[in-house]
Amino acid sequence: MDFSISPFQMELIRMVREELGSKLKKIREKHLNRPGFKREILSTLAEYNLVCPTIPKEYGGLGLNRSTTVLVVEEIAALFPAAAAMLVATLHAVEPIMLAGNEKQKEYFLPWFTGKKAELASFALTEPEGGSDLAQMHTIATRTDEGFIINGTKDFIINAGVSKLVTLAAFTQKPVDKIWLRIFLVPSSTAGLKIGRKYDTSGLEHLSICQLIFEDALLPHEYVIEESKPGSGYFLLTQTFDLGRVMVAAASLGIARAAYEEALLFAENRIQFGSKIRSHQAIAFDLAEMATKLEMARLITWKASWLMDQGGDFSMHSSMAKLAASTTAQEITLKAADIIGARSYDKNSYIEHLVRDARSLSTLEGTNNIQKMLIASQL
Repeated sequence: MDFSISPFQMELIRMVREELGSKLKKIREKHLNRPGFKREILSTLAEYNLVCPTIPKEYGGLGLNRSTTVLVVEEIAALFPAAAAMLVATLHAVEPIMLAGNEKQKEYFLPWFTGKKAELASFALTEPEGGSDLAQMHTIATRTDEGFIINGTKDFIINAGVSKLVTLAAFTQKPVDKIWLRIFLVPSSTAGLKIGRKYDTSGLEHLSICQLIFEDALLPHEYVIEESKPGSGYFLLTQTFDLGRVMVAAASLGIARAAYEEALLFAENRIQFGSKIRSHQAIAFDLAEMATKLEMARLITWKASWLMDQGGDFSMHSSMAKLAASTTAQEITLKAADIIGARSYDKNSYIEHLVRDARSLSTLEGTNNIQKMLIASQL
């Protein structure tokens, strides 16, 4: 395994930090205490073709591999966590198309998420009565000669209400069984698709997170991935989550790094008892532990993405990366807030927002208890 960063990756990181970063930072500061979706975040990502950077070049994307995408997501998350979450959610929704979509589906849908006019996508799995437990999923797509008629409700869907595509997981008949699970590509303009409750979340406040309600929504047969293949939706779902967890880990690294850097800068400039507080052993040891945990989480994330690029068995390592990085982000943001003190309780401070943003990480892409279950099953 080679931990070196290529010249291409170094230049991409430089561009994200300096060029994209300066623009995202201005947007973040402008809207820090103005929650709600801001289209200028999307347009700024699109300017650099970074809404969905893994899409192959032949469809208009950058064609980045997993390791390079992990580097990009960390950088964006350190600058503006909500921007990284928009990107990661779109990656997740587009993944089934890239994994198993036919050529017509790829040619039609993938260009929606590339270039300077790129749009967002949503992945709709979770329902009011359950997320990880598929037996609690009740959305049904009934097959007819004209297509599939979809009925059901999806809950807490990132990018819902502002996305151009909803990638939907639904059963084609009852009783629900994974053999009947399919993945549907639902344009947001589809008749019968409605926006339900819009959530006012405590973190990642610049995302659009909503319920999606399907009431006799008719979808053509050609918008179903591997319609005739039994169990295709279940296997595609597991592959999508295995690939997606490492991107949540990367976003976690960015949030953790931003918090660590905020604490380090404060400790360098704060004078107490005649010296910088970073020279006080208690603070110095906290900073040392934060830096060490951050590096440990980054290494397992890099290993998981490297295994993906090498075609190795990455499922367990992806769960490990998501578990380690999200836990580390929550620990580091809280410790950074302790170091910064009263100022971290001010809603006009970046660290206060980072603490709340980090709280979401143990839930996204499967709760951390689900990750432990998946890891234990593969030991």
